[in-house]
Amino acid sequence: MVGSRYVHAAISCQDALVALLPWKPFVTGGSPSPSAPCCEGVSKLNSEASTTEERRELCRCLKDAAHGIGVIPERAKELPQKCGVNISVPIDPNINCDT
Repeated sequence: MVGSRYVHAAISCQDALVALLPWKPFVTGGSPSPSAPCCEGVSKLNSEASTTEERRELCRCLKDAAHGIGVIPERAKELPQKCGVNISVPIDPNINCDT
């Protein structure tokens, strides 16, 4: 179950997905650019996943969810640049989260 994983001591996978709901229009092709709430979610989760294990758990959570909502990989990869957020893990539904 996706919602039972813990991404960070303070945020579950389910909480991370709720925080990222504003991403959906952009990453599924419904919006030409990410909204301010979308970029705020990128920034928030980037700051909350500070250890390697937290980033791996977040990666697994997002990867599982991405396949279920029809994320366009190219759109997901554009998020950090379009939001002006420097992240340590690529946003890519095809990434190997264990590397």
